Amino acid sequence: MDMVTRLEEKFDQLLKKIDELKNENQHLKEELELERGSRGEAMERLEALLQRIEGELE
Repeated sequence: MDMVTRLEEKFDQLLKKIDELKNENQHLKEELELERGSRGEAMERLEALLQRIEGELE
């Protein structure tokens, strides 16, 4: 193989890796948003429970 062919192959491999990383990044962003949503819901439920407890103690 000549040098140009090897460079072209390496470049193609790098482009493929970039696409894979972009897809992985998107997937991780989606997972993060789901986790944030779950955390927000849990915090709201805990706050409501705390308010009920405080109301019963009064």
